[in-house]
Amino acid sequence: MGRFVGILVLLLFTVTACAGTGSIRSEGAKDGNQAPDFTLENLEGEKVSLNDFSGRVVLINFWATWCPPCRAEIPDIQAAYQSHQKDGLVVLGVNVGESREAVKPFVDQVQMTYPVLLDEAREVFKAYRVFGLPMSVIVDQEGVVRVRHTGQLTAAQLEHYLDQLLP
Repeated sequence: MGRFVGILVLLLFTVTACAGTGSIRSEGAKDGNQAPDFTLENLEGEKVSLNDFSGRVVLINFWATWCPPCRAEIPDIQAAYQSHQKDGLVVLGVNVGESREAVKPFVDQVQMTYPVLLDEAREVFKAYRVFGLPMSVIVDQEGVVRVRHTGQLTAAQLEHYLDQLLP
């Protein structure tokens, strides 16, 4: 019986870790709370902080190259970034647990033009209590968390969220 429960827990974790579409709220950077600041390096080795973008809407997208739903949502996030950048949208693609050497060729291949930050030690991942990839957090102009979305983010969902926050 104990072995069965262990397998069931492992299966549940696996399904949650790379979920399909959906929205799940959890502890961590909760809706309505100030988003925790963080500083990570981008692919060029420069330090980037969330507070660098105060006064703007920021989409923080936690992802990994090995995650199929992460890969599937990148074109929609890229399109939203291109069409809403003029409205003040910032996208920060936070890669979780992978090295610059693994991430850079992937970013070039899929033509991600928004900033990609490296969370190799998974510190921001833990601070935001991310429990599955992909996960997106949208922070408003005052630095308040307005959306936590776990699972693949579709173009329609992203537009719905942004319509509520962008001018």
